Formats: sequence, structure tokens, C-alpha cells
Amino acid sequence: MLEFKKTVKYAKILNPLKNFEEDTVVFEYRTDPITGRNTTVINGMLNYISKFLVSEKELLGAFAEKTRINCPFCPENVKTKTPLFTPDFLKEGRIFVGDATVIPNLLGHAEKSVLVILTKEHYLQLKDFKTETLLNGFKGALTYLKRLKEKEPIVKFPVFIFNYLPPAGSSIFHPHMQVLARDRPFYLTQLLLEKSKAYFKKYGSNVWTELVSNEKTHGERYLYGKNGVEWLVPFAPLRGLNEAQAVVTGKSNFLEMEDGEWREIAEGTVKILKFYYEQGYTSFNMVLLSGPLDTHLDYFNVNLRIISRPGMQASSFTDAWALPYLLWDGEAVESPEQLAKKLRDHID
Repeated sequence: MLEFKKTVKYAKILNPLKNFEEDTVVFEYRTDPITGRNTTVINGMLNYISKFLVSEKELLGAFAEKTRINCPFCPENVKTKTPLFTPDFLKEGRIFVGDATVIPNLLGHAEKSVLVILTKEHYLQLKDFKTETLLNGFKGALTYLKRLKEKEPIVKFPVFIFNYLPPAGSSIFHPHMQVLARDRPFYLTQLLLEKSKAYFKKYGSNVWTELVSNEKTHGERYLYGKNGVEWLVPFAPLRGLNEAQAVVTGKSNFLEMEDGEWREIAEGTVKILKFYYEQGYTSFNMVLLSGPLDTHLDYFNVNLRIISRPGMQASSFTDAWALPYLLWDGEAVESPEQLAKKLRDHID
């Protein structure tokens, strides 16, 4: 039922890097089995851009120190430089879970946008993210969503977003997560809901269950499963820089998930971040998608995507090129199967 479509094309050139010998560049055009979105896999591109993906340590360190001054998320400034919830929403003003602090967003991306300050530390290398750090952040976010459901039940479509460091689009250096909620789904959520529902109507089964089953059976892109969370590398990545995916089996929204599932999302994310660190990367984006909070959907599962981003360098290289931004095609700089093997070797 699920189709993993791939077409291979070739381009011949006289390569100046090989004394102008004839060379062949291989392009794989893949189709996402759920959304139908196109992705081009360009084997060899990772090696070509790899020098831009690591950070200049001196520049990174200097920027960390510069942004530490007057950082609103550092513990000495949180109470005086961050917003409070209004008393009618939360009389305490802020939500605290361990070292995590939940605050309203001054300028968010949705009508109900909050920030989760994850730690007292101003800067963390990717190897230093801890399971408990992320788990406390998730718990704080859930506390907010439960309160939101009581106060404004029409706002029922949340996403969790990480933008870590400036190359990932973060305007504040300090580790934090965004919780965005509104009365209508974001485009990707809407697309996945529509495609999942159509598949369920046509075949009578959950497309996410089918996806995980297929990846487990064939094994090339499957990573591991634990506590109801299945980790894999997508067949047709959205962005393609070390992209990994997780599916929470049987749970269609955040409020249905149990402690073990949230712990595994946190633990699995920490494993991916340590892999990124070992590859020399410092920055990442992650999104965790939920169905509507007020109902269970048999056809949809909570799911996650995480990607690494370029390093901090004076050259200011970005992977936000025109093809994915303006043509809406995905582009991957390494085959998903090669990435999955490297991740499995790291996780094992």
C-alpha cells in the first residue's frame, strides 16, 4: 500500500577536480510515501559542503560570551526581563518544572506562543544536553497546554519547536524551546492529517503504523524502538542535513502521551544530538507535531523531525537555498540509508 518511489538520473561532466576526466553525478528523485512531496538526494554533496557545517570555535565561544551579557533567559534575569502570564490565565505568572521555566513569548509565531527556558546554563554543547533537561521542558510545556485547554479549548493545534543557535534561526543564544498553539493547524500538520485520514479511509489502516512496519521489515533506515517511540531516518527527507524522524505509536496528540513516551522522546533526542556533536555540528532544528488536543485520531500519530544546521563561521554559509525555500522540493546531501547506518553505529 505504501509506496517508496525512487527514480535515478545521471549527469556526465568533465570534472576539474579529477583532471577533467569524465565523471558521473547521480541524482535520486524520491517521493515521500505519506505526503507525496519530492526530494532530491545528491550523493557526494555532503562532502562538498562539510567544511561549512562545523563551527569556528573561537567565533562560537566569543558569541556565547557576548550574548551572556544581559541574556534575559539566564537565571539572574528571568524574573525581571521575561514576560508573565496574565493573572486570569495563571496567577503564579510563570511555570516551573525543575530548571525549566515556561513564559509567554514577547513576539511569537502564533496567537498562543510560549517559550520554555530549558536550563540555567547559557550555552550547551550538543553533547551536554541531558534527558532530564528536555523532559522537564516537555513537562512544563504540557502543563501550559493543559491550562490552555481549560481556558481556551478552541486553541487545540500545538507544535513544539527547537531552534538552537543562530544558524537554526534562534535570536536568543540560551537553550530554549518554543510551544506554538493556535485554532488551526500549521501547514505541515494539516497536510499530514489530510493524507493520514485519506489513507485510513482507503485502506482501513494507520499510515504511520504501516510506515514503521515497513521500515522495521526492510531495516535500511530503521534505527530502534523503545517505550512506544520508533526512530528512523525518513526515505525522502524534508531538508536533508542529518534528518531523523520519530513516531509515537498509538498516540495522536500530546496530551495522550505517557511519561515513558516523553522520556524516550527526550532520551532519543539526546542520542541524536550526541551524534551531531561527534560529526562536528553545533546547531539544530527540531519539530514535534501533534493532532488536535480534544480528540483521539485513529489515523494519525504524534511525530518528530530533527535536523542539524550549518556551523557558526565568518563565511555565514546557510543551507536555506532556493530549492526547498521557493520551489518547495526537499533536498538531501547524503542518502538516508548511509545516514541511518552511521546513526545505528553511534546508538549501538
